[in-house]
Amino acid sequence: MNVFGEALEALGHAPGVLPEPRLLADLFTRFQAQVPLRRAAPGLGAGEVLAAWLEAGAGCCGDTRASAFAALAAAAGFALEPGTARGGDGRARPVLLADGGRLLLDAGFPLPAPVRLDPPAGAETTGYGTLSVRPAPGEGAGVLLETRGEERLLFRVASGTPAMEAAGAGEEPGGLLFRLLDDRLLRWRGGVLEISDSWSRFRFPLPGSDRDGLEALFGPPLPETLAGAPAAGAAEPALAVYHACEAEPGPLLRILSDPDLHSGLLPEGWTVENVSRRDDGFERTLVGEGEYLRRERVTRLPDGIAVEAEGPLAIFRTRTWRLEKRPSGTRIRLLATPRDPVPPRGLAEGTRRRLVFELASELLALERLSPER
Repeated sequence: MNVFGEALEALGHAPGVLPEPRLLADLFTRFQAQVPLRRAAPGLGAGEVLAAWLEAGAGCCGDTRASAFAALAAAAGFALEPGTARGGDGRARPVLLADGGRLLLDAGFPLPAPVRLDPPAGAETTGYGTLSVRPAPGEGAGVLLETRGEERLLFRVASGTPAMEAAGAGEEPGGLLFRLLDDRLLRWRGGVLEISDSWSRFRFPLPGSDRDGLEALFGPPLPETLAGAPAAGAAEPALAVYHACEAEPGPLLRILSDPDLHSGLLPEGWTVENVSRRDDGFERTLVGEGEYLRRERVTRLPDGIAVEAEGPLAIFRTRTWRLEKRPSGTRIRLLATPRDPVPPRGLAEGTRRRLVFELASELLALERLSPER
């Protein structure tokens, strides 16, 4: 058995089966889930890339990854066609198409499963947001991502091979690590780990020197060269949660800036005491069932508010609200810095989810108070 047969077997693709569309989708999904998305050693062909994965768990990305999957699919008897994905910056990279150009298999992007171009996919849920497809007359199909309160065009897809670009143009930098899970995406670069999902992004420093920690998250083998310390300004852990609502920014800002209206965001059973107003905001004490919870200092900003907190229930040291006008409504971002130190290798997933829930509850409470509701 050659390396392609061994790789197919490792991915659970039975030898000798007919190349049915369902099996192609299964093969792509397993390839994306099991072959790490990271830069391969330079100069390797498709067979050598797959051999490195089988022997040592090595990965691949960009053009190299697309070529490796194309060769693997061909070995299984699937007929694929070349396609081109062009991003907003105009750069093109190769993708694979099937079913007469109606099915996209983009191995170089963290795409967990094939995406139907025709008829266009309506809502494909991933760990980092929801993908959809819109026809782009004369330009193929546009693949869009809705995540963290906004929708943006990822790239346009058309048939045909992209024009030659600089060598390595489709490759990710060697110091970049990816891991796509069912409900979140892990991304490490330059000493900072980012965990993102459809509505939140958590960032904290994780130096490249902690290879054991990185291997626990991304699996071995790691690239030989990884940037060591995080960049200046990236050393403080921060959690951002996002929400989009139909209310306009003005009414939402009035709720946040007024101490009486703002009290409507508090959980049931919480009350406000000792409010003192300032020209640029207000201060207040929060109490629950007669017990002191925290003291907050709220400062108005042109597009939101900044909240500093201290006390036994001050889970976050700071919380900054930003309101961004959208074509229809507002995108709200709530950026928070945890009070307690984050462990060197990050928070337990249950803890991260709990913190996201705490902030998301405030965002939803603000939407419920908006005049449009």
